[in-house]
Amino acid sequence: MSAGYHFVSTYRVAGDPVRVWDVLSDVAGWARWWPELERVEIVAGSAGAAQVGSVHRHTIRTPLGYRLTYEIEITALDRMRSVDAAVRGDLAGRGRAAVAASEGDEATIWFAWLVETTKPWMRRTSPLARPAFTWAHHRLMSGFGQGFAAASGARLVSVVHSEIRPGEPGFWVMPEV
Repeated sequence: MSAGYHFVSTYRVAGDPVRVWDVLSDVAGWARWWPELERVEIVAGSAGAAQVGSVHRHTIRTPLGYRLTYEIEITALDRMRSVDAAVRGDLAGRGRAAVAASEGDEATIWFAWLVETTKPWMRRTSPLARPAFTWAHHRLMSGFGQGFAAASGARLVSVVHSEIRPGEPGFWVMPEV
């Protein structure tokens, strides 16, 4: 993975855990509330809650102005707990989303992405542009968190973004649920 990225975005929200899960697992509906997600196409499966084998094609416009189109195929699903996905297209690799209930009505949601860019211009410029690509990802995922909280009727308590760089311990390891 020459232009590899391992990002983790963690959101703490106060809201109904069932509603939080329902909005998170409705991948086809993300474009209704995530402003940067321009289009979602159902390639396999149906609208509504994600199912193993369902495939959604996303086109996203980054804060830097370029677009990425990629497919997310649900490879594992543990209802109310986690979703694993294979990613292919302008990004290739895998992702995981998980929800953990906290005390009261709070939940922690995190997304982990272990992907590489496949666009030739991104691969060529990655050594210099990596900080900008990382910034763009964090901005996109902040927008995701804000839209997600509003759509699920939750209050966004906190957002934390992190990156594990190639060569650092844990780069190849997806966080456990």
